[in-house]
Amino acid sequence: MPDTTSKPEPSEMVKASPYLMEDWNEGFLSPEEIERRALGARRLSESFSSIPFHAERAKHDPDYWNKLYRSCVNR
Repeated sequence: MPDTTSKPEPSEMVKASPYLMEDWNEGFLSPEEIERRALGARRLSESFSSIPFHAERAKHDPDYWNKLYRSCVNR
């Protein structure tokens, strides 16, 4: 009988983020939700990385986009 309790492997986007890997390892969020957050952070980065305010913060914090995405009210 297959093991239905094991989680799938995280994507490379999730693996690249210590912030998201912490969520992944804690297990409070579903793997699908963590992957959704990784995609949302990537969209924010693509949309706002040319704005100096965001670019400066992202330069100093590798998880800036993930933290910004988590703080968004309407996702």
